[in-house]
Order: sequence, then C-alpha cells, then structure tokens
Amino acid sequence: MLPFNPQLCDKFGIMNPYRKFGLRPKIGLVFALFVFCNSGTAQQTAADSTVLKVGRPLTVKIAGKARHSYTVNLEKGMYLAVAVTQTDVDVLTEVLDPESRSLGTFDAPTSERGMEEARIGAASTGKYRIDVFTASELAGPGKYKIEITALRQINERDARVLKAVGFQQEAIRLRQKPETRINAIQVYEKAVEIWRELRLPTDEANTLRSIAFAYQRMQQFDKAKEYFAKALAIWERIGDTRSAAFTHVIHGVYARRDNDFKAALAYDLRARKLWLKAKDKPEQTHNLVQIGDDYMNLSERRRAFAHYQQALDLIRRIGRKSIEAQVLNKYGDAYAKIGKKAEALAMYRRSVELWKLFRQDEIAEGVEAKIAKLSNN
Repeated sequence: MLPFNPQLCDKFGIMNPYRKFGLRPKIGLVFALFVFCNSGTAQQTAADSTVLKVGRPLTVKIAGKARHSYTVNLEKGMYLAVAVTQTDVDVLTEVLDPESRSLGTFDAPTSERGMEEARIGAASTGKYRIDVFTASELAGPGKYKIEITALRQINERDARVLKAVGFQQEAIRLRQKPETRINAIQVYEKAVEIWRELRLPTDEANTLRSIAFAYQRMQQFDKAKEYFAKALAIWERIGDTRSAAFTHVIHGVYARRDNDFKAALAYDLRARKLWLKAKDKPEQTHNLVQIGDDYMNLSERRRAFAHYQQALDLIRRIGRKSIEAQVLNKYGDAYAKIGKKAEALAMYRRSVELWKLFRQDEIAEGVEAKIAKLSNN
C-alpha cells in the first residue's frame, strides 16, 4: 500500500504483508514543499472552508505529514456521517467531541484511492471537530474530497450502525496489545453480524479483512486466508475491483511464503487484470515489479526483466519519481542477482539520486550500502 506506516497499520487492524514476509514495503514520497488546501468552489473563502456544510463538499490537496481540521455544530442525539474520498494519497479521519475527546479514528483499508466514512452519534450539543491527516511524512501528494453524507436525528438503523462502529473501535483498542488481540476478533465478529443484518456489504467485507489481518498478526495463517477469502467473495459480488486486487496480492504473499512461486504468479496476474480495470497506474507499477520478482523466482529472467522495464516505463510516464526510485532499486536488485554489476550499479545510483532529491537520506543510505557491497565484490 502507499504509503505504509507500521504503527498505524497495526493500530487499525491493517498489516503490511510485504514486510511480514520479508518483502519491501511500497513507499510514497512527499513531492511538494507545502500543503495546499482549497475548497470545492472558487467562491468560498479560506475562513469558511473549514466549516463543513451539507451539500457543500470540499476538495483539498494534501502532502506530507499534514492534519486538516473541519468543524460541524451538532445537537445532542444527532447522527453525522462524513465521507472522505481519496485520490493518490492515503488519509485517516479522526472525530473529536466538543471537549476535544477522540470519538474514534476511521481508516478503511482503501490505500490511496477510494472512500472511507466516519460515523458518530452526538452525545452532547456543541462543535465537533473532524481531522483529516496522513500517517507519514512520505504521504502524497494527492487530494481528497470531504463531505457530509448524513446529518439527522438518530433513527433505529443509525443506532445499529453506531453500535457496529463502536465494536470496531473497541476491537482496534484491543488489537494494540498482544494479550488482548484474540479478544479483538470476537468483537469484530459482533460488528460483522450487524453489517450483515443491515445489508452493508462494504462494511462487512472491510471488517472480515480486519479479522484476517488480526489472525495474520497472530501467525494463524490458515485462519487469515479463510477470512480474506470471505471478504474477497463479497468484493467480487459487489464489484469492488481495488479491494479484490489487493486481496489477490495478499494471497500471492502467502504463496511466496510457502515457496509456491507458480501460485504467487497466478495471484499477481489476477491482481494485474483488476488494477488495469481500476485504472490505478501506481498500483499497476508495483504489481508489475512483483510479477517481475515472481518470474525471477521461477528462473524466467527474460519475462522478469520485461516486467521491471514495463514498470519503469509506466511510472516515468505518469511522473511519480518517488515510486520510480523504488522501482529502480528493485530493478537493481534483479541485475545484482544475475551478476550484472554495471547495470545494477546504474539503477542503484539513479535510485539514490531520487531519494536524496526528496531528502530521504535514510533510504538513500540503504541503497548506497548495496552500491558499496557490490563495488567491493
């Protein structure tokens, strides 16, 4: 996913399968020096752009480790739903009550694109704050649209929704400690029951995925695969292309863990079709690199390098130099693996240049260590 923050992913029930099994996480970079915020209409002013109003969505640019605040005045007993639709950046949403107490942090595992929703019930009258923020200084650049999707007195259905949301927030807290992690699964299951009752398949699938990640965190991989499969069946039924693609990627990680490289390739090829359908070029790029790795594991070098080159060509066309730096690094690894020192060094050196351009010195140092080791061989 882009970007990946291990602490927050663990907190919210999302685990990076790449790091778990010894693969490199995907990394996004800040490609802007400042965060630019603008409203959805030219007539709005900076002063009122932080006040959310029904029927007035705001589209806002964001990059780096930024936090944007919005307010909504609520009467006691009101139900509020706020949707945040992401484009090329992964954000989280936190809601705070009039006393600045957190009512929860909401982060559907939609990566850099897709919609996530914060839903709360007002326990008191006052000004509620909605913060939209990134988990890492490497986030973006991208934009999000924020809008109120529901604002009314709590009805019977809303009360059930809020109960399920409450279960999810409780499970998130339980996941933070190894000794209570198993209890989180039981609480997630309570939320699943409500989502099924209310016929909200997206929420049901997202919660099933959270259960799968919980089992994965506890090294219970068969149970994790079982719940990923349950979520995948829902996503395929409702046509959620991105979530289905991501699940195939995870199955590929499991296959590589078991040294079943043919199965891993099959999963990644399925994911490729879905990323193409979703028209998500950054994810297509990462997928091409992973397919290249699969072919390397199968000793099919020609196909492997063809996919690395496709990834490099694609990311250069769309101009995401942060991802290009990662592709170059992986490309260099492949050349080093087959003993082509000059080609590997060229890829590594260009990767270092890009990391330093974005002031990512720690990552650059890691690549420079590869250069030093290869140069001394």
